Amino acid sequence: MEESEARRLAEGFGRTLTDRWDEWAFKLGLWATPAVTGVYGFTWYPTAKDEEGRQIRVGGNWPILVDQDTGSCRVVQGPKEMAALRGTSEVRTAR
Repeated sequence: MEESEARRLAEGFGRTLTDRWDEWAFKLGLWATPAVTGVYGFTWYPTAKDEEGRQIRVGGNWPILVDQDTGSCRVVQGPKEMAALRGTSEVRTAR
């Protein structure tokens, strides 16, 4: 599966997670998953316009993962999975 098809699937999935996709001008960004092969990862976040009219990121969510073989989509399930996908062995917490 090519990235463009995975992006289309991820957006369709993201739209099922919020009814404000268009209103909040959600954007998808390709997210590198160095510890995992066979999936595309996409960040998805709402945007807003700043005082000068430029689109800026105003928040974020757990990344959407798209299986390259099946096209199935899901959201990363918390900090432990996020750490594993980044290739780190521990979850760091703020002190």
